[in-house]
Amino acid sequence: MPAPRLWEGMEAEHCRRKGCETLFSPGNYDTPPTTAAAEWLVATDDEEGKRVSVGGRRVIGVGALMDHDVVKKAGLRKEEVVALKLYTGPMFLLYNAVLRGFPAATVERLEGNQYTTTIYCIVSGIIKLSRAMKLPENR
Repeated sequence: MPAPRLWEGMEAEHCRRKGCETLFSPGNYDTPPTTAAAEWLVATDDEEGKRVSVGGRRVIGVGALMDHDVVKKAGLRKEEVVALKLYTGPMFLLYNAVLRGFPAATVERLEGNQYTTTIYCIVSGIIKLSRAMKLPENR
């Protein structure tokens, strides 16, 4: 079950649970190894996001995302925006390992952290966005 206080639950999953300081490399980003705790800071602190915005990585601040027309139209909460922002960065590797149950080495490094609240917010955000957006006619 997700934490009743979404923000606090997501922060705990990234900053206070086992495995949150374990280094990982997603492989498709030109970034140095990172941790769940470091990625939480990147996603929630605009200055840290700017600092890591080098090469192909560009981190947009939460405030700017919250002001986006689609975010407003969908009625996304800040927690959903941050969860989606995390999913579009290196954290996708860990969330996908939770959902798929592999690769085994990545699942083991999670040390039981299932990111339940974060994944709940990702799914909730995707559902809201799907209601607010339309596919282009050529698809």
